[in-house]
Amino acid sequence: MRVRDHILISTAGAALAVPFIGRGAVSVWAGGVLLDADHYVWFCLRKRRLSLSAAVHFFSEASPPQHSATRVLHAPAALLLVFLLALRQRRLLPVAVGMGLHVALDTQHLARLNRARSAALARDGYSCQVCGTATAPIGAHVWRQPRLLPSYRAWNLISLCTRCHEAAHARSSGPVPWT
Repeated sequence: MRVRDHILISTAGAALAVPFIGRGAVSVWAGGVLLDADHYVWFCLRKRRLSLSAAVHFFSEASPPQHSATRVLHAPAALLLVFLLALRQRRLLPVAVGMGLHVALDTQHLARLNRARSAALARDGYSCQVCGTATAPIGAHVWRQPRLLPSYRAWNLISLCTRCHEAAHARSSGPVPWT
């Protein structure tokens, strides 16, 4: 899920939680938003650059790295550690809850997006809609997305081979020209 979607959802959740948990809502928000810092730290260490915009661009490419080193804070062990620490330091509990909600949102997002991808691939006959190949690895590219919050509709995805998918991500902005 995009960082801006996490920020929106976490902000709305924290605002709704204020009447119940007071200032702890800020900690829930921080846990939900700042969890993505692991992606940025990995980028800085791996690419030896501190540019936040370059990191966002890097993770928006066609096939960004998805291995555990890019998601250290998302790992069950990290979440368990924070929850165990929260048992000793109660003020960490809202942070742990925010982190848990973030990971739950990511899990739900991935499941819904995978269903939409499968539907788009089946609709497109498992072939690239740009070059027509059906032999190369074919994936589904999200070519149309609302500004805020993701859409899980198959018509927002298009089936592309790896080469065409990378070319689509290389374009600066706007819808793909073949639609």
